[in-house]
Amino acid sequence: MPYIQCDLEQGLSDNQKKELVRRMAEVTHKAIGSAMAHINVVIREHPRANLLEAGEGDRALISSREPDSERKARVA
Repeated sequence: MPYIQCDLEQGLSDNQKKELVRRMAEVTHKAIGSAMAHINVVIREHPRANLLEAGEGDRALISSREPDSERKARVA
């Protein structure tokens, strides 16, 4: 019974979070064969001030710093 915990910065829409959870469950199912009904995904959101990225605090979401086309190409 996989349990996936994803910590990220606050700011994604409900639809973006639903898509993230769906894709994480799908990838897990394909990778290890667990039944979708047994895969649990939890998102924990944090304010930007509580996160440190690459040694720097108070940075914006990576998605807000990249053009949409670059992000889609990297994720695909």
